[in-house]
Parts: sequence; structure tokens; C-alpha cells
Amino acid sequence: MKITRSSLKRTFSFSWRDLLVSAAILLCATGACALLHQTADTIDGFASPVYVLAVLLISRFTSGYLFGLIAAVLGVIGVNYVFTYPYMAFNFTISGYPLTMFTFLVVSLVTSTLTTKTKEQDRLRMENEKVKMRICSAPSPTTFVPL
Repeated sequence: MKITRSSLKRTFSFSWRDLLVSAAILLCATGACALLHQTADTIDGFASPVYVLAVLLISRFTSGYLFGLIAAVLGVIGVNYVFTYPYMAFNFTISGYPLTMFTFLVVSLVTSTLTTKTKEQDRLRMENEKVKMRICSAPSPTTFVPL
């Protein structure tokens, strides 16, 4: 498959709508995690899945890879900064954190990529269906139409 400038523009396109959708979903994920953090008996393990879900939703409701990739990176940074000990500080040196954050980043990136590829395949399938419908509905030169 040849990569062209137009395919790169479509794949990594920027739009203000996508930015607002991404920001809203990330804010909702942060709010949900903060609410869970306040009410849950345990504080471990809920932030990463919520942010992975946020990356999935961002990838689904935005176009291209750009915002899904950015959301995956921001999710890792946000979870480490806000929802892991020590709170409101970066610390990647605690035992297990680097592997956990790396796994979270990989899962988010794979989820984003698969969701975007699925949307692209659906778009191509719809285009192929339109072409087939045009071909099938075009009059054939051998068709006899009585007057």
C-alpha cells in the first residue's frame, strides 16, 4: 500500500470538533476516576481501565489516528500524575509502575489503532457498495426497452 500525502493528511487530520470531543471524553474520564477515588474502598486499579475506555471512545468518535494516540499518551501521564501514589507528582520508579504504565500505553495504542482501522475499512466497504450499486443500476446497452 502506497502512502501518499493525502492519505497521511486524512489519517492524522486535525479538526476543532475532534479536539473538543477528545477533551470532553478525557474530562469525563478524569471526573469518573476522581469520583471513584473519593467513594471506593480501594484506590488501586480503576483509573487505567477508565482511561483505556476513554481512548477507545476517542478513537471511535474522532477521525484518524491523531487524537487516539494523543489520548493514549495523555492517559498514561494523567493516571501516573493524578491517580497513583505519590499523588500530584510523577513517579515512574516505584516497583511495577514502569511495566504497568508501559502496558497501559501499549493497550491504549493498539485499541486506538484497531478502532481507527475498523472505521477506515467500513468507509472503504461503503464506497465499494456505492460503486456496485451504480454499476448494477446503470442501463445495459444490450437491454431492450419496448416503446
